[in-house]
Amino acid sequence: MASLSVLCDAAEEKLSAEQKLLAERETAVAADREKLQAEKDAMMKAGITESDLLSINVGGQIFAVKRSTLLMAPEDSTLNAMFSGKWDESFFRDAEGRMFLDMSPPVFSSILSYLRAMRLECPAKKRRSLPIDQMYEAELKAACLYYGLFPKPHMALQLKSREQQGLSIVDDEEGTTVRQTAGLFRAAFGTEVIETVATWKFSAVSISNGYMFAGTTAAADPSQNPYSSSSAFGWAGQGQVYLGGTNNQGLGGWVGWQAGDHAIFLLDIDASILKMYHSRTQTLLTLALPAEKKQWRLNLDLYGQADVVKLTIPTAAEEEAILVAS
Repeated sequence: MASLSVLCDAAEEKLSAEQKLLAERETAVAADREKLQAEKDAMMKAGITESDLLSINVGGQIFAVKRSTLLMAPEDSTLNAMFSGKWDESFFRDAEGRMFLDMSPPVFSSILSYLRAMRLECPAKKRRSLPIDQMYEAELKAACLYYGLFPKPHMALQLKSREQQGLSIVDDEEGTTVRQTAGLFRAAFGTEVIETVATWKFSAVSISNGYMFAGTTAAADPSQNPYSSSSAFGWAGQGQVYLGGTNNQGLGGWVGWQAGDHAIFLLDIDASILKMYHSRTQTLLTLALPAEKKQWRLNLDLYGQADVVKLTIPTAAEEEAILVAS
């Protein structure tokens, strides 16, 4: 009885602590809401609204854009904060009183085009890089990172594994490294459903026998061998191409993986297609997916012990490569 009483006391103490923490969080959320509303009220009094038409001098070129378009950037981003209205008075301005951004006009134009597409509910919402002339690519990438243009984390690049030993998934600034440490056929798959269009890149750092499966699956918790799931579509090794979990030997001329291989993937839900552009062979492979709506996720299955694969976001040039090859 004494031990039961101790357990009950411990449970009550834990519950009380959790309730206190929840109350503190609710108080903090309420305070944030009040602060946000106060800021909105202050901006309204100052005549600042989302419908404002802004004239912005970007590297000597004048852009006319609605404030609401710039506010399509993620709410927690630097870009959104800059044009929220709270910092209008502290903005650096040119001789004509226009807001000034020290940025190449083509870079801002690319960002602006993306935000306008967002307003139209285009698949642009799922992009992680923007097309631009090669000479501006580095600046655009740095600007997107600095201004927080893309929401984080990117849903398509989050992986998890089944409850199993022998698979390590490590995230860093560059992407996600998947490493098999023991056993055979260890699987990683996306934590989130891909809703429209997504691109990603698999790089084979180390492949012991030329075999791994890379593609997509609609299974929320794939079986031990996800490549054989009825919703698995992708490319393995030794000429294996999987359609609905069935191996179609040699379909599309696929020969298999080697260490150092890079492959860019494009999943288009509306078009019901999965594409892979393989850099070493410079080939584009396409698989037709079922037309019925499914909850598609990334899927990566490793076979050999010590196999290592890197999952990253394709560069604008790499995305363009798979689109041009299409």
